[in-house]
Amino acid sequence: MPGIDEPGPPPEVPEEYAAVYRDAYQRALDESSGPEGAARDDQGDLIPLRPAGQRPAPARFAPLLFGVVVVLVAAVVLGVSLLLDRGDAPASSETPVGVVDPTPTPAPTPAPTPTGTTSPVPSASPTQAAWDGPIAPVPVAEVTAACTSPPSVDAAGDRVEYSAGNVVDGDPTTAWRCNGEALGETLRLVLPAGTAVAEVGLIAGYAKTDPVSGADRFAENNRPARIRWTFEDGTEVVQVLDPDVRTLQRLRVPRTESGTVVLEVLAVERGTRNRTAISEIEVARAR
Repeated sequence: MPGIDEPGPPPEVPEEYAAVYRDAYQRALDESSGPEGAARDDQGDLIPLRPAGQRPAPARFAPLLFGVVVVLVAAVVLGVSLLLDRGDAPASSETPVGVVDPTPTPAPTPAPTPTGTTSPVPSASPTQAAWDGPIAPVPVAEVTAACTSPPSVDAAGDRVEYSAGNVVDGDPTTAWRCNGEALGETLRLVLPAGTAVAEVGLIAGYAKTDPVSGADRFAENNRPARIRWTFEDGTEVVQVLDPDVRTLQRLRVPRTESGTVVLEVLAVERGTRNRTAISEIEVARAR
């Protein structure tokens, strides 16, 4: 770079700083020269103009001025660079003075997730006490079921059927049977209209021992462990059964006038074969 007292153009600088630098450079030249190109000595006297073609002697303070100019230019460049760089700086996490930080809107509270609960099993109203008076058997006119196992043969080769009517034939060695656990399956019993039902009961399982092979059909088949009884007016009663009992298990219910009774399987005790059986159902009325 040429010195400030040497002829020639100012040193090259970036375009955005050229004007600043040229002004500083020109001021330095003007201050180092007197009027009409004359300079003054230490006593203030004018120094004669130089002969044509002779280079002027460098001013003694020119290096100092040049250093000041360089420092000023460097400071300007640094300041502008810092201003430009702020555009990429991360935003401050602090809230600026005078800016109100709005209260965040709370997120909606999610609805609680169910934890495996089931709907309560309907039962008779607490105000309806079970009938505790005398009873009498009720004849069942018809029994229907949606699920029925296909016929099979016993150890003697005789055909065995598992129709719903077997539960009211008075023979515990015959049974209604449905393949699988039969949960939710129903048997619908038709009674005389307006029967005052007071008691229900059933043999939960296939209460038969094969006379030829000695096979225990009760242990082989599933046995209902919980039953729901529903009457014509909507009254419901749940009966809990002992799946090891092979005889009739009875339940007194509130006296309810009904022409139908629906039995629904709610739970079973598994046997060695996954087939659910009921041997007998009985209904009694209040006398």
